[in-house]
Amino acid sequence: MKTVLLLDDARSIRSVYAEVIRQAGFDAQTASSAEEGLQYIVDHGTPDLIVTDINMPGISGLEFCKRVRHVAKHTPIIVMSALSDKGMVAEAKTVGVQGWMLKPVEPEYFLNKLRSVLGEIQALSS
Repeated sequence: MKTVLLLDDARSIRSVYAEVIRQAGFDAQTASSAEEGLQYIVDHGTPDLIVTDINMPGISGLEFCKRVRHVAKHTPIIVMSALSDKGMVAEAKTVGVQGWMLKPVEPEYFLNKLRSVLGEIQALSS
């Protein structure tokens, strides 16, 4: 079973999308901050996919992505954000972010994006 690590400081966002992930047959792990997400990786290893908010208190989602790249160079990362900042999107791509979704994200679109990115990674490793 593929594991998806979902980071968002909003409990309601984590709850809704974690349930969408679980209903699709994936293992959903959540973190309310980048610090928690990094600790999850230290404690449990790298998940198959990471979905992170970009604006969080403490370490930003973008900084989280940069730090993840030091320990998990090939783990796919998708960013969810209420912001559509072209500069931030470009910077996220430089650290290997595979996707950007604008909040609010429809559950069906969210799931299709996850499946698409996981499918691309699986095809590359075959």
